[in-house]
Amino acid sequence: MTTPALVALLTGFTALLAFALLVVRAFHKNTAWGLSVMLLSPPGAIAYGIKFWRQEKIALLAYIITFLTAVSLSLYLFTSWGGWELVRTSQQVKQAILDHRLSDQDVHTLLSASREFDEHSGLDTQSSGLLAQARRELELQAERQAVEEEAERTAASNEQLSLRNIAKKARPAQQRFRLAYVTIDVDDAPDYIGSTVKITRKNVVEKEYRLISASANRLEFSQRAGSGSYTFRYRNSDIEKIRVLTREPY
Repeated sequence: MTTPALVALLTGFTALLAFALLVVRAFHKNTAWGLSVMLLSPPGAIAYGIKFWRQEKIALLAYIITFLTAVSLSLYLFTSWGGWELVRTSQQVKQAILDHRLSDQDVHTLLSASREFDEHSGLDTQSSGLLAQARRELELQAERQAVEEEAERTAASNEQLSLRNIAKKARPAQQRFRLAYVTIDVDDAPDYIGSTVKITRKNVVEKEYRLISASANRLEFSQRAGSGSYTFRYRNSDIEKIRVLTREPY
């Protein structure tokens, strides 16, 4: 034990003896004074000593001097041991636990402050419940963070699936077509130049040609013959029915 600590201990013990003497002497005066000194000191002891100064001045001065010395030395030792830093750090950790924002750095700072205080004071604050509580809070925060991250991953995955489903629904179905002959009016034939057509004439079976041009009252067609082709014309009036080869959706 250091010298200041030993002096603080001795003066504190002396102050306790002086206080006990003042309490006993005050009860000898009357019960009211005894209770006021015992329960309201130091103010109660000072008021009693001043009231009965002649009889109690030695006991009062001994009490006041040793009490102030013990308190002063205790504050000095507490400060030099890093006690205020430990108090400040402990308050920060407690608040961080309440706010659920405790970090590894907070726990490390508290542990360092506890070690420094223990080395100087000879006490054991590292086994305090606050450090154990802080470690448990870190574990809980890690578990909560893991749960939140898993929930975020699940939400992102669900969102991607939803977007894919929406894209599939929004994607137009591929249109399918088939070739078919559609009957048209002879007067509308000029709109189908270059198309394959089937022509039915009076007393002639239906035949397939390619419509290549049209005039006021005639249509010109071509037809393959061997390795070549030939062209010819029909009057519109000679054509009973004309069908055009078109693509129809189905």
